[in-house]
Amino acid sequence: MMFKKILARFGKGAANVDLRFENRPYTPGETVDGEISIQGGEVEQNINSLAVRLMMSVRTSQGTADREVSSIRLNTANRILPKEQQIVAFSFPLPTNLAITRNIVSYYFDTELDIEGGVDRSDVDRLTVDFPANIQNLFRVLSSLGFREKHESGKLDQYGQEFAFFPTEFLNGSVNEVEFRFAQEENGLYVWMEVDCRNGFHEIEAKREFFLEEALLLDEQKLTNILKQYLAEASERPHSYSQPFSYSTPGGYRPRSSNPMGGMIGGLAMGVFGGLLLSELMGSAVEAMGFDDEMEEVEDFDLGDIFGGDED
Repeated sequence: MMFKKILARFGKGAANVDLRFENRPYTPGETVDGEISIQGGEVEQNINSLAVRLMMSVRTSQGTADREVSSIRLNTANRILPKEQQIVAFSFPLPTNLAITRNIVSYYFDTELDIEGGVDRSDVDRLTVDFPANIQNLFRVLSSLGFREKHESGKLDQYGQEFAFFPTEFLNGSVNEVEFRFAQEENGLYVWMEVDCRNGFHEIEAKREFFLEEALLLDEQKLTNILKQYLAEASERPHSYSQPFSYSTPGGYRPRSSNPMGGMIGGLAMGVFGGLLLSELMGSAVEAMGFDDEMEEVEDFDLGDIFGGDED
């Protein structure tokens, strides 16, 4: 028995933990329900704590960085007997302004069982965060018009998350790209749309923002008509839509209502990644200005340190 206890301290024959929940896409603001199974090992062990952390991974030019979005502690027994199984109910509310899972953004639950005097046991489970139904309807309409989402769609910045599409039918030849940002409101969806229009050898950005009522988002034909109208107008008269977006102006975007489920899609990312996102943005700006060579001389300078980031 003493030998088994020694092995358990090093993780051999110790208790294990397993998080279980329905494997499907979840939307921001939804609650993930399930259970956690704790399986006893070869010896009796004391349990200090059981916690689940929601982790967000973002792929950057320097690699992948992981940060904790939120966490919960769960009540469990103080000890687990050999071969005993304990089941703990699991309920995790997702924040309302999470970024959507894309090539550069992913999520996972990290479940940790803290064992007294032994090796902590953990379990990692992937989680997919998808669009709310009203944005999915809008994307289906875009698809019916021949717009396809770009591979790099879903990038993050200090405002939230941006989704990029290119035309294959409607406006193909006159538009290079269409980008969207979204904010959920009580009675619908606020949309920021940027249309990159071709003008000879130049490109003109037309910026347009509008509100779509929930009833309109549920009517595919009406939604198709309004999107076609807004896209065509931006393409035909890009100079008429040159005002900066409300979210980038002093005071920022102000919701039409105090919706507890509202907020800019992906707006939480800045709070989670902070200095890392700013550092990435600054790096992109420097690259665009052609200062890469000069910056190599100061590569040890880390904006993340200034803004509180701690890159992995």
